[in-house]
Amino acid sequence: MSNPVYMIGIIDVKDFQTYGEQYGMPVGAMFAEVGAEIVAASDQAEVLEGDWPGNWTVLVKVPSAEIARDLYHSEKYAPFRKARIENLANQTLLGIVPALDS
Repeated sequence: MSNPVYMIGIIDVKDFQTYGEQYGMPVGAMFAEVGAEIVAASDQAEVLEGDWPGNWTVLVKVPSAEIARDLYHSEKYAPFRKARIENLANQTLLGIVPALDS
């Protein structure tokens, strides 16, 4: 059995309402379909050190890195990724971090 991972996104959202409607809600449903859990999603990140390059932060627990990568590269997600990159956000940092063994 694969270990869970966390997907971390730091996004500079252009318009929160449009982003939520066109990206956040449908992509959140895609995460739920693969057994992922949105742990945190907020515009209230408290920066303790350094420059935080966005105004929206999301943390998603995904059952495995393979599931996270498959969803990211899927045809189903592709139009949402394109919309985020081209229209909904100025910049996005997105990564996968392995969860600690429990």
